[in-house]
Amino acid sequence: MPLFNKKFESKPIPARVNRCNIGYPIVTEDIDDFRKISLNLGNKKLRFADGIWMHSVRKGDVDDMLRLNKKFRALEEENNMCNLKIEVMLDLLAEHATELNELKPKEKCK
Repeated sequence: MPLFNKKFESKPIPARVNRCNIGYPIVTEDIDDFRKISLNLGNKKLRFADGIWMHSVRKGDVDDMLRLNKKFRALEEENNMCNLKIEVMLDLLAEHATELNELKPKEKCK
């Protein structure tokens, strides 16, 4: 008698054989319509971009902000990669220096 039966196994989910909206046309929406959402509140205009609301005076302000944020992220990644390379090189240098220091006393004894 097994300790755990098939009680904890998940049951198979039956596949759907037909769509729920038979008889209705398939909805085709342009995704670009949802990327450019703007909101006017009195004299301020807000635009929704990259998951945040940004205050914009001109239409190009938000586009410039998104471009600069992408550039900033790319530069941060490049900076992190350079820092990692420097750390690896310093580790290699320290290891090589310790190996040389170990060999020097051996050479003096000869």
